[in-house]
Amino acid sequence: MSQPPLTHSREAILAAAERLFVERGYRGISMREIASEVGMTKAALYYHFRDKEQLFVALLNNVLDELAALIERCRAENSSHRAQIEAIIRQVMLLPLERRASLRLASQELANLDAITRQQFVERYHSQFIDRITAILAEGIAQGEFRPVDPQIGAWALLGMMYPYFHVSPVAGKAPTVVLIEQLSMIFFDGLQA
Repeated sequence: MSQPPLTHSREAILAAAERLFVERGYRGISMREIASEVGMTKAALYYHFRDKEQLFVALLNNVLDELAALIERCRAENSSHRAQIEAIIRQVMLLPLERRASLRLASQELANLDAITRQQFVERYHSQFIDRITAILAEGIAQGEFRPVDPQIGAWALLGMMYPYFHVSPVAGKAPTVVLIEQLSMIFFDGLQA
């Protein structure tokens, strides 16, 4: 049996799927619609991905790989733990809207995956993203740079502040700006107390 020609790259498929998943959610699109968006047959799409779940997980894993690399870059380029976290906030908030919205997909659409795939993804999400931020906070606490709090709670609090900007429709119609990003960092580290 001969293989179909690879006229469309995996990256093009993932980019089209990302747009559709962000716009309509996991249940809102079919493999046929993804194939049509890329300009290929459904059979050719199945050559790359066995089903919609595999394609969705591949998209989420790409996002996690990008985040892990972003975090490691921020760590390497900044000496203080606060500067590392501020750089992570800035870099994540300045990602293109669809990329930020893909982060939201990871939490909102996981129920659509089978239990084993979901568990595997959650473990990877923690190791590639949450645990890396938690480690920076834990190191900063150990070195006396931050107050002694549970670093995991700190990581989730930080992500909770950023999460509203992971939606397709920006909060109050505003895309993240440098001023907004600076204010998020200031509120996270210094609170609102005058």
